[in-house]
Amino acid sequence: DKTNEPVEKPTTNTKDQSTIPKPDVIGEINATNTQKSKEGRHKQKDHNKKAATGWNNVSNANFLVMDDPDPFFAPLIHFYKFSSEFPQEQFMARSCGDAKVLYYITSAIKSQLFETAGIQDGKGITIINSRLKAFARNNKECNVKYRICQDAVEYVSPYMEEYFLGEVNADQKRKLVITDAVDFVTCLNDGAIYLSFFSEGFGNQMRGLETGSFLVCFRPQTTSTTTPDSAGGDTTEETPMTIVMWKCRADAINCLVSKSDMEGIRSRLIAMGINKTKVDVEQLKKDWLEEHKDDKKKNGQDNYAKKNDNSETDAVMKDDTKEEVNVGGDDTQDNKEVK
Repeated sequence: DKTNEPVEKPTTNTKDQSTIPKPDVIGEINATNTQKSKEGRHKQKDHNKKAATGWNNVSNANFLVMDDPDPFFAPLIHFYKFSSEFPQEQFMARSCGDAKVLYYITSAIKSQLFETAGIQDGKGITIINSRLKAFARNNKECNVKYRICQDAVEYVSPYMEEYFLGEVNADQKRKLVITDAVDFVTCLNDGAIYLSFFSEGFGNQMRGLETGSFLVCFRPQTTSTTTPDSAGGDTTEETPMTIVMWKCRADAINCLVSKSDMEGIRSRLIAMGINKTKVDVEQLKKDWLEEHKDDKKKNGQDNYAKKNDNSETDAVMKDDTKEEVNVGGDDTQDNKEVK
C-alpha cells in the first residue's frame, strides 16, 4: 500500500542557476574593480601632478607674428633703452592682444620653419618648443607691462644701453655693469635683498632706478659682443654673467633667476677662480639688526621723550583752549545781559 508513503513535492527555484556567478568568477570581478579603482587613483595623481607643475597649462596654439610691432614695443624700448637695432620682428606670442608671454624666435628658425617651410600652415604639426621666453607680463605695479626673462637675456642684453659705476644715470638706463664679484654674488639670493648689503656705489646705482626689472652684468675682464658672422645671424654677448633683477618700491631688490640657473652661474664663477660664490643674506640681516640695535633703542627713547613732550604740550593747549572758551562764554553771557 503506497498511500502512507511520503510524497516528494517538486522544488521551485525562483532564480536561474545559470545567472548565479561562481566563486572564481566573483573573484575575477572583484579583481577587475580593484584594478579600475587603482587606475583611477593613478590618473588622479597624474592629473594633480600636472596641475602642480603647470603641464596642464602648456599651450599648443600656433605662434603669432605681430602685424605692427612698433606701437607694442614702443614703451618697452623707451623703458629698457633698447637701441634702434632691436629685432622686434623676432618676437612672437601664442595669443593676440596683451599676451602673457613674448617668445624670442631665432632668425634661423623663423626663416626656415615659419617663413620658408610654413610648418604651421595646416600641415598637422604642432610646435611645442622652438623659442625662448623673453618677456613676461608683470603682476606687480610697473611703468611697463612686461619684465625681462632670464631665458633670453643673452639675446636681449646686447641691445640695451649700459650704465657703468660712477656715471650719472639721468636717462634711467637699466643695464648695470659691475666688476665687483662680491656685489654680483650677493645678487644671487632668494627673497628681498636690501641695497645696504652692497657696496655704496652699486647700491646708489640701483637706488636711483624706477620700479621694474633690470639687468646686472658682471664683467671682471674685458668682454665683447659677438656680431652675426653671416646674414641673418643673431647678436649675443660673450659673457654669461648677466642676470635679471627686480627693483622694488622699497630700498630692496629681488633676483628673477631660478635656483638651477643660479647654480650654473656659481659654477662658472668657480671656473673663473672666484671661490666665494654664496653670500648669506639672512645672516647679513641679523648682523645689520645687531649693529643698529643701539640706534633703534636710542631712537625709541627719543621718540618716547618727544611723545611725552607732545603730550604735555597738548595738555597745556587743551587747558588754554578751555580758558579761552570759558572767557569767551563769559563775555558772550555778559553781552547778552547788557543787551
